[in-house]
Amino acid sequence: MPSTRRRFLKTGATLAAGGAAIGGRLAWGFPSPAAVVPPLSTFKYSEVQLLEGLLREQFDHNHNLFLHLDEDALLKPFRQRQGMAAPGPDMGGWYDNADDFSPPEHFHAFIPGHSFGQYLSGLARAYAVTGSKPTQEKIHRLVRGFAETVEPSGKFYVDYHLPAYTYDKTSCGLIDAHEFAQCPDALDVHWRATQAVLPFLPEKALSRAEQRARPHKSVADTWDETYTLPENFFLAHQRSGNSRYRDLAVRFIEQDYFGPLAEGKNVLPGEHAYSHVNALSSAMQSYLVLGDEKYLRAARNGLQMVQDQSYATGGWGPDEAFVEPGKGLLDASLGTTHASFETPCGAYGHFKITRYLLRVTRDSRYGDSMERVLYNTIAGATPILSDGTTFYYSDYNHDGSKVHYRDKWPCCSGTFPQLTADYGISSYYKSDDGLYVNLFVPSRLSWSQNNTQCTLTQRTDYPRRNTTQFEFALDRPETFTVYLRIPAWAGSNTMLAVNGRRITGTIEPGKFLAIKREWKDGDRAELELDMPLRLEPIDEQNRDNVALLYGPVALFAIGNIPERITRKNLLAASPVSSSSTDWSTQTDNGALTFRPFSVIMSERYRVYNRVSG
Repeated sequence: MPSTRRRFLKTGATLAAGGAAIGGRLAWGFPSPAAVVPPLSTFKYSEVQLLEGLLREQFDHNHNLFLHLDEDALLKPFRQRQGMAAPGPDMGGWYDNADDFSPPEHFHAFIPGHSFGQYLSGLARAYAVTGSKPTQEKIHRLVRGFAETVEPSGKFYVDYHLPAYTYDKTSCGLIDAHEFAQCPDALDVHWRATQAVLPFLPEKALSRAEQRARPHKSVADTWDETYTLPENFFLAHQRSGNSRYRDLAVRFIEQDYFGPLAEGKNVLPGEHAYSHVNALSSAMQSYLVLGDEKYLRAARNGLQMVQDQSYATGGWGPDEAFVEPGKGLLDASLGTTHASFETPCGAYGHFKITRYLLRVTRDSRYGDSMERVLYNTIAGATPILSDGTTFYYSDYNHDGSKVHYRDKWPCCSGTFPQLTADYGISSYYKSDDGLYVNLFVPSRLSWSQNNTQCTLTQRTDYPRRNTTQFEFALDRPETFTVYLRIPAWAGSNTMLAVNGRRITGTIEPGKFLAIKREWKDGDRAELELDMPLRLEPIDEQNRDNVALLYGPVALFAIGNIPERITRKNLLAASPVSSSSTDWSTQTDNGALTFRPFSVIMSERYRVYNRVSG
């Protein structure tokens, strides 16, 4: 029978103590130090506030939606599978507990309760941003309710298709509930949840090919993602001090994936795209905790291989798989699929790995990559509806359109609120000598520099406009360095002015520009980026099939698209007006209009156009 609240507290305390005794030298609450400390760190969620604009609207929408979800509905699959009373409505879609899942036609009840941990994580991060007491209280209630369903026997996972997949999300949610929402029970519940899933996990990380080769009841049983587990196991180890989590992380490092990547061998083709990009974050945690540079090389090489087969939007993975390079398959995908990029999930995984790599390397290319994905994919995602209707795939087909996913509450409904809560911590980083400005978004950063309270307010309409302004407020003057990312595509007319005076010296695209000075209250800086138009081919085999870009923004052709377009036509495009986001150019067959993905609604569109001449 399920535990009562009293039994949970007693058993949870016993298991936590046992976990610390068996697996580690430290008790809960004493974080374990990492082997590698990156030169850059993120600011606290509360230190960065988004100002009015699209990104703030996305964050507010997701926060409000998940704050008001029915708690009994969220907990229902866990209670049902545990044999408990389960009041409340069904969520629908993937989330329900039922027996009618029948792929590939019918995905109802695919993974009961799968994104509960992601919703918990998104709420915890939103609380860290806003300090909303109702949000914190909801998180605490959800953790308590979930705790009552957790038994060491792991009954929940009996005949469950993807135990590692769902546990990994639950793990993240509980870690974040403890770290960001000060939930006192969360780490104890995490240890119990870990004990419950272990009997249902394999002896090591298994690739999908290895899972297919083993006996299985359903094809869905071969889709589990044990290779993503190390990241959260390492985080649980660092947050709790329980080295048993470290042992589990090491157990599930997929050496058959990271080893070849570290040596520069491309093992991506055919693999599930999002989960293997997500696994690169496990490589980074392996590097940070174990100190083995093999894992850093694996992450850097792996992401480079992903970028080498990315669309101009920054998206990747048509039909959720990596293609074999050198065969023109990315170009071929434009005529065969409308599922070009798994958008909220892919963007979330992309932001995570680029954040890790930027912190370790201070290489601006990762910020460039992040902003391309931001403006051309997730910024154009339509909002999650209250019934779980969710934007899932970006469509780069020759005849593309925006549509909602067919099933309610898919995986992208879980990553979207996490990603929007992370916008702030992706925008700025702190270093020993100052701060790095990575994204040009309307925002306010508040931090302490040498015990001086400082505020940096960034005001911008970027990338619609090519300028961004920074206003400083300091309790007293302080000398530190501000590093501004200068994108690799920036033209020679890029300039920076401080207090109205242009800064002399070389501004190098693809680098962070360092401005070291004594900053005073009221100082202002303005960055003006030269944003030339350029063309990018889909791949080396099809260099006449190109996308038009303005700075980081891919411009999508809409309306009547003529048969014949020249490179000269595309590069002659210009804004329709100062108040419009549309661009236009003349062709032999009349005007052609372009529009950024973020403002496209129901119109048909095309991102790649074949050119002659």
